[in-house]
Amino acid sequence: MTVELEEIRKSRIYTVKSSIKNVLDDLQKIAELDSFAEIQQKRYGKIALFCFLGIVALFVILFVISLLLTNTELLGVILLLSILIAFFLIIYGIYTLFMYFKFQRLNLQNYRYDLTKKVIQMLYRDIKEDALIDLGLSFKSLDKVENKTGTIDHPYKAGWKIDSYTQSWLTIKGQFIDKTYFELSLTEILKKQYGWKRGSSGKSKYKSKSKSGGLDISISLTYPKKRYGAIKLLQQEVNHAIKLPISSSLRRLRITDEAIYITARVAPQFVNAQDKVYQTITAMFLSSYQVLNLAKMLTK
Repeated sequence: MTVELEEIRKSRIYTVKSSIKNVLDDLQKIAELDSFAEIQQKRYGKIALFCFLGIVALFVILFVISLLLTNTELLGVILLLSILIAFFLIIYGIYTLFMYFKFQRLNLQNYRYDLTKKVIQMLYRDIKEDALIDLGLSFKSLDKVENKTGTIDHPYKAGWKIDSYTQSWLTIKGQFIDKTYFELSLTEILKKQYGWKRGSSGKSKYKSKSKSGGLDISISLTYPKKRYGAIKLLQQEVNHAIKLPISSSLRRLRITDEAIYITARVAPQFVNAQDKVYQTITAMFLSSYQVLNLAKMLTK
């Protein structure tokens, strides 16, 4: 691998500048690591649960025996053995919990590396085999302090607040065969509202609720002016040329002599639908190149 798995475990970020083949190999290794971590996490979780249940069962049995057994000497031996067994179960339970949380750190979001792999395979068709790409892929949770962009008062719930979070968890940069430089980024948006709510019993309870704000997909294409210089003549047509799936909408479109900038937002209910996000990315690249190919013809 071009990056150590231990580094991914610590930082939960994978960054690399390498050939597509190496990047795809890395993503496969990450998928295998994640699969292994999921299996081990479940395994140690079950063992920890069994240890806890074993301790509870041991004390229940000991309590019943103490009620039924009249031989104090034998009862003392059983008590000593029970303490030793309980001590072993506690130590082993702590160890299994430690291992559980260790593998939890390695348990990554399948959706993110699966989508990244699919997008890179799609781009691979139009990139030289030995060309390098820049990739940044984050597996960190969205609702981290570092991703917080602001806090406002809730518009109709007194005492409640709304935190806004944004996280650019994927960036891919590279160059196509036609010398066009591209940059793709995915930025997820989250709204988290929280506050105290009085229940039917009269007691106040702290409540929080998270809601997706959608996923912004941004693409920039920087192309040779000599090849696609006539694109400015097509500014009116470009708005109609960008065809997106119904799961997303156009947020931004800017064209210059040398670049196209497009941002589309995937609706909140489709943020975790890998096929919808992939369709939007594909549609954005295809629509952009339909315009560029027409500009190329006019330039000639």
